[in-house]
Amino acid sequence: MAGSKTFRAWRLFSFKGIPVRVHWSFLLLILYVVYSAIGEGMDVRRTGFELLSVVIVFSCVVLHEFGHALTALRYGVRTRDITLYPIGGVASLERIPEKPAQEFWITVAGPAVNLAIIILAGIPFLLLGARFALDPVADTPTDLAAMLGFLIVINSMLFVFNIIPAFPMDGGRILRSVLAMRMDRVKATRIATTCGKICAAGFVFVAFRYSQPMLGLIGAFVFMGASAEQRQAETQSALRGLRVRAVMRTRFWRMPASATVQQAADELLATGDHVLVVTDQERFEKIIARNDLIAAFQQGEHTTTLAGVSGTVPPLMHPDTDIRSVNELLASGQWPLLPVVENGAVIGIVELDNLGEYIALHTAKPKA
Repeated sequence: MAGSKTFRAWRLFSFKGIPVRVHWSFLLLILYVVYSAIGEGMDVRRTGFELLSVVIVFSCVVLHEFGHALTALRYGVRTRDITLYPIGGVASLERIPEKPAQEFWITVAGPAVNLAIIILAGIPFLLLGARFALDPVADTPTDLAAMLGFLIVINSMLFVFNIIPAFPMDGGRILRSVLAMRMDRVKATRIATTCGKICAAGFVFVAFRYSQPMLGLIGAFVFMGASAEQRQAETQSALRGLRVRAVMRTRFWRMPASATVQQAADELLATGDHVLVVTDQERFEKIIARNDLIAAFQQGEHTTTLAGVSGTVPPLMHPDTDIRSVNELLASGQWPLLPVVENGAVIGIVELDNLGEYIALHTAKPKA
C-alpha cells in the first residue's frame, strides 16, 4: 500500500514472475506535472527533470511493493501483479496469510526496503558532506549529492507515511497482525479498520483545509479499502469450515462446445445468467462471458460453434475445497465464477453471490 496492453493497465516488465503494470490513471499524474511545469514557466529541460523526479519516486514505490511480494513468496503466497496508481502502488497478493506472524513480516518488508534505501544513500551522502534537497533537479540535476539527498527525503516520506496505522495501508496491516496475535482475527481487523477510517477522515480534513487534493484521494482510498477489508474478514470468518459443496450452484447456464452461437444467443434471452459454461461430454472446456457471446453474434458468427468463440479457463474447484480459498479467488475479480469439477465432470459453479446468499441465510438473526 502493466508491453501488453489491457483495458485497465499497461504491462511494464516482470520480475520473478510478477508483472509490474501502470494503471491508465497514472497518465493523469504525468499530465498534471507537465501542466504545472508549463504554468510555472519552466522550459522543456526543467520539465523533463520534473518528470524524471516522478520516475525516481515511483521506482522506489516499485521496490517497496517488491519487498512485500518477494517476502510473501517465501511463505508460499504468490503475487498476481504490482500496479502503479497516481497515489502509489499496490501489490495484489493471491491471499493474505491467516497466520499473524506471516502477515506481519510480509507487511514490514515494504517499509524495510525504503529504510534500506535511506541507509544505502545516506552513507555516501554523509561522506560527501552534502545537503538535503527536495528538488534535486532545481539547480544541479546531475549532482550526485543532491540526488542522494532526494532519495533519502523521498524514502523517508514513504517510510513514515506507510507506517501510519491506517488500514489497509502497511501501518494498519502491521497493527492488525500484532492484534491478531492476541485476539480473534475479525476483532483485530475491526479495530484496525476503525483506526484506518479515522485516519482517512483526517486525510480528507487536511486535504480540504490546506488544498491538497492528492491527500483527499488517498483518504477516500483508505476509507473504502478499510471497509472492504472488514467485510472480507467477516466473510472469511463466516465461511470457516465450509466446503465448496455446501454453497455451489448446481443449476447454471451450460452448453456443449458443439452448440452454435445462434443457439447460445437464443438461450441468452431465456436465462438470467451472464456467463456460459462450455463443456465437452460433461468435461469443462471454458467459460464465455455474455459480452463476448454478443460480440460474436453481432459479427455474424451465427453458425460458429462455441468451441471457436474466445473464452477463459478459470481454476477448477473440487467440491471438498475449503470455501475460504475460493472466496479469495473470486474476490480478486479475475473470474466471474469458478467451475466445480468432480471425477472430470462439471457438477456446479461458485460465484460471490452464492457466498453472499449463504452468509445472509445462515448468519441472519431470527425476528421475534
